[in-house]
Amino acid sequence: MKVFLIGFMASGKSTVGEELANVLGYKFVDLDTYIEKKYKKSVKLMFEINGEDYFRRVENEALVDVSQIDDNIIVASGGGTSCFYNSVEFMNKVGLTIYLRVEVSELLSRLIESKKDRPLLWGKSKEELNNYIIRVLDERKRYYEKAKITVQMDKVNINQLANTIRSLSL
Repeated sequence: MKVFLIGFMASGKSTVGEELANVLGYKFVDLDTYIEKKYKKSVKLMFEINGEDYFRRVENEALVDVSQIDDNIIVASGGGTSCFYNSVEFMNKVGLTIYLRVEVSELLSRLIESKKDRPLLWGKSKEELNNYIIRVLDERKRYYEKAKITVQMDKVNINQLANTIRSLSL
């Protein structure tokens, strides 16, 4: 089974993905890490040099690549992956999508700490970052909500989620 974790940046896709993969005995693929290894360039550098449009094309190709891995996998997608190139529909077709939903205040708290590593957040004050999260989350919600399962991250239980995945893969 292919399981795709989707949601806003800093929603916990990589952390939850690794934990789920361990509990289920699945392989884990972080899409950004996969891209960085394949292109021998950081996502940050790709944004700086080639821009977001280029990165989104690369990201879409990487998504198709990892979906062809012949094994049970958990894929932590990027925050915008599901919003471009009909990717959420593609992920729904080839596997199970899980939206990790996080409140704006929690996202703000998490992103304040990591904005230097996230190209779309560079140079934003706390207020600008809060407004950015609200605006972009509102734009992306329609894609995220196409997921087959939505998990409220402040109530997530990895073992329960793993059991749900097991029941769906039977």
